[in-house]
Amino acid sequence: MKFNLGHSAPGGYRRIVTNVLLLYERRRPRHILRDMKRTTACLVVHPRSGKNLAQLPDVVSVLTRAGWTTDVVVKEAKGETMELAARAAEAGYDFVIAYGGDGTLNHVVNGVLAFAGKRPAAVGVIPGGTANVWAAEVGIPSDPVSAAQMLVASEIRNVDVGHVGVESLTFAGGSSEFDREAARASGARRHFLLMAGLGVDATLMSRTPTQLKHKLGVGAVVLTALKQLPALRTYPVVIRSGVSDTLVWEGKALQLVVGNTRLYGKVARMTPEALIDSGELDLSVITAPSRFSAFAQVVAVLLRGRPTHAHSKAARGAGFRVSAPASVDLQLDGSAVKLKKYLTGKVREALATATERDGVMVNYRFDAVAGALRIAVPGEYGGALFRK
Repeated sequence: MKFNLGHSAPGGYRRIVTNVLLLYERRRPRHILRDMKRTTACLVVHPRSGKNLAQLPDVVSVLTRAGWTTDVVVKEAKGETMELAARAAEAGYDFVIAYGGDGTLNHVVNGVLAFAGKRPAAVGVIPGGTANVWAAEVGIPSDPVSAAQMLVASEIRNVDVGHVGVESLTFAGGSSEFDREAARASGARRHFLLMAGLGVDATLMSRTPTQLKHKLGVGAVVLTALKQLPALRTYPVVIRSGVSDTLVWEGKALQLVVGNTRLYGKVARMTPEALIDSGELDLSVITAPSRFSAFAQVVAVLLRGRPTHAHSKAARGAGFRVSAPASVDLQLDGSAVKLKKYLTGKVREALATATERDGVMVNYRFDAVAGALRIAVPGEYGGALFRK
C-alpha cells in the first residue's frame, strides 16, 4: 500500500509503509498520531535482498505489544535512506529506527540531524547489516526480534557525533588560477557516529561486492583485504589540530582513522580509549615504511585486533585538519563515500580536469559535535563508552 508519511511532508513524498498491525489497512494521518500520548516510531528499513523484510512482522509485533505506534518505510532506491529519516524526523516521530547495517544507521543519523526541530527524534537500531558495529559496541543483540525487545526497554542518551567536510583543495603549483580559486569553496558536510577512515579500509569497502557481503558478512571484507594486499600503498598526510592549528603529525600513512567509538569493523580496536560523550575525537594513524611492514600491519589488525605500536600514532582532540591526496578513499561508519559529494560544482570541475589526481591534496576538517544526537542504548550497558 502507499501512505503519505507525515502531515508536513511534501505531497509527492510517498513510500511503501507497513502499518503497526501488519494488516495493511489505511492508517490515520500522521498529524493525528502526533497528538497521541503513545510512543511513535518510524522504522527505516534496508531490505538487504529481502532478508530484513522477512523479520519485519515479528519486529513490529514486539513494538506494538509495548504500546508503540509504529510505521515502516522501506528503502527502494540507492541514496534515499537519509531523506526517509529526515522526513520521519520532520513528521514528529519520537523514534526513527534504523533497521539495517552501520551504513543505514549513518544515513538515519544524518537524516535526523538534518531536521533541527525543537525536540529531535531519538535514533534506535535494529541490526540487519554486515558488521553491525554499533550494535556490538553497546550490546544490542544481533537477532532483530531480541533487539526490538531491548529497544523498548532502552535508555535515551545524548552522544557526540563526528562532523567531516572539505575545507579546500590544494592543487599543484602549475594549476590555473581558476583551479586555485575554485578550490577555496567548501562543499557538503556529513556526520558519523562510529568512525571515519582514509586509506585501505575505504578502498576495501568500495571494492567488496554487495552480494558477497550479504552472503559472507565480515568474511567478505576480509577476503577482499587478502586480495588487495599486493596493491597496498602509503600516502602523504599532514595532520594539524583543529583548535590551535599546531602540527600533530606528518608523514606517510597506510591508514588513518578518526574514531568516536572503540570498535573498528568488529574485529579491531583502532581507538580503544574513545569516549562518546567527551566532546573529543580519537585519532589513530598506521604507518608503514615498507611494503612488508604494510603487509604486517594489515595482518596484525586482522589477527590481533590492533596495529603494532612501532608503526602507529595516536592523538585526541576536539577536531583535526587532515590533508591527504584526492586519490585516497574516504569511508564513514564503514561505507565508502565519494569525494565529489563534499565539493561544490566549481571544485568538482577543477578536480575532474586535474592532470594528476595524486598531486591534488584534499584539506579535510574533522570535528566532534558534543551531545548532538539522542540515541537508544540498552539499559544494562556497562557504560565503557561514556565518561558520565
